[in-house]
Amino acid sequence: MAQESPAPDTFDVSSGAQPSLLYRILFFLLLSGPPKFRFRDPSESLGSVIDWAVALQVIVWGVAGCWLLLDRSYDFDNDAVKRPRWSSLQILIFIFILLLALSVCFSEAPALSAFKVYQLAVTVAFVMRFTRRFGVEQTLNNLFVGCGILTLADIAAALLMPSLVFVQTELGGIRFRGDLIAQTGSVSIIGLILLLTIKSDLPWKKLITWGAIFGGVLVFSLMRTSYIILLVVLLLAAFRRPAIPLLRKAAILILLVVPFVADLLITALNAERKAEDVLTLSGRIGLWTHLLQTTLDRGPWLGLGYFAASRIYAPEFNADLGTAHSAFLEVYVGGGLVTLIVFLLIWILVGWQVLKLYLSRPGKTGFAIVALFCAALFLNGIGGELQAESSGFCFWCVVMSVIFLPFESVSSTPAATSSAEIGPLHAQET
Repeated sequence: MAQESPAPDTFDVSSGAQPSLLYRILFFLLLSGPPKFRFRDPSESLGSVIDWAVALQVIVWGVAGCWLLLDRSYDFDNDAVKRPRWSSLQILIFIFILLLALSVCFSEAPALSAFKVYQLAVTVAFVMRFTRRFGVEQTLNNLFVGCGILTLADIAAALLMPSLVFVQTELGGIRFRGDLIAQTGSVSIIGLILLLTIKSDLPWKKLITWGAIFGGVLVFSLMRTSYIILLVVLLLAAFRRPAIPLLRKAAILILLVVPFVADLLITALNAERKAEDVLTLSGRIGLWTHLLQTTLDRGPWLGLGYFAASRIYAPEFNADLGTAHSAFLEVYVGGGLVTLIVFLLIWILVGWQVLKLYLSRPGKTGFAIVALFCAALFLNGIGGELQAESSGFCFWCVVMSVIFLPFESVSSTPAATSSAEIGPLHAQET
């Protein structure tokens, strides 16, 4: 039987331009954070204590910011065909960053809050420029390469410097979490999603190799959230059957096998992690309740300072915690209810466009965006950061893909092409 050929994507997702080596390096460094390499007392950030790792962070993010300001290798003003006007989504993102910047005025550690807002602004601006200039396809390809490198770095650290990536579980075992290099559960699930979608046409040897790398790291990460993400993505693929033969076959096969091995898998997982922690999200519910109440008491409308507030009040609940362990709670605690509403509107607009894309039975790139949105939602909901971390970087890649994907399809589609062929993401720009 002849192999079923994948259907082409609804959209033209490549601008034809290739990113330079420096662009690729900056993409990877911002995706990776860069790595922390050492444990640090959260209170040291409040006092602006600078060590070599902090100096590395400042240099990397400083170079990225300067590059965005000084790079004139591409003239957007002459790109009349590709350049969209500002959409409502872009305006909301701009307002969101401004509101977080306002939180610096209310922060007990203004230097930390200012740096975190700066990181966020640079991340958003860089991903926007990268996607606008090189296209959605290049953005997702570089996201795949970056997650692949970080996953391999976690594996290398496990062999050479295990203290950087292993932590003790609640039951006294050892967990491959990758805290000081890259969160193993995050980079492996993002890489696996991209492998099953935009990279599904790789030669079989490379597919099997990368599948074993991402799948193995995902299993040993013991990250239950990533397991749920994979299950959700497979269910979405099985229900809508996107035009990706490899993903459809993998989804059907895995979903048929899971019921027969579910009990064994759950037993093995419970041997390493406390089952009862699922009900409290590993203590997050208590932390979130404490932070919510504190913010309601001290600064419900405009917050208490982005990231600085959680590093002050989270240790009151648990001395080992230094963040809100949720991007949504971090935004609320740092920027207040006004900022949180804008942030939720961004998610709602992106989610609506992603839903329309999913219902169109998309090809490789389209379904990759759908699956990455699911991953970003779960990862940022229970512990990710919107900057200097793979989960947040993944979210902004999805946002920029949603913004520029329909415009790319319009700019590259002949005038005779019907609106049905252009696809569901075509929307009026403001």
